[in-house]
Amino acid sequence: MLSLLLIIFLIWFFFKLGVGIIKVLGFLIAAGLIFVFCAYLLIPFLALLAIGGLVRAVIR
Repeated sequence: MLSLLLIIFLIWFFFKLGVGIIKVLGFLIAAGLIFVFCAYLLIPFLALLAIGGLVRAVIR
């Protein structure tokens, strides 16, 4: 219930600021895509780099 009230408040706040709902939805979609990129591509790549660095340190 509190999250629903927060969503209603944010929609009203953006409407009062003059920010269109299209811009708000565009921002949410962009934030979601950035999250997906970081979660599924960037973090495993960094983990592979860390493992490679550890293997290199052990071999030396």
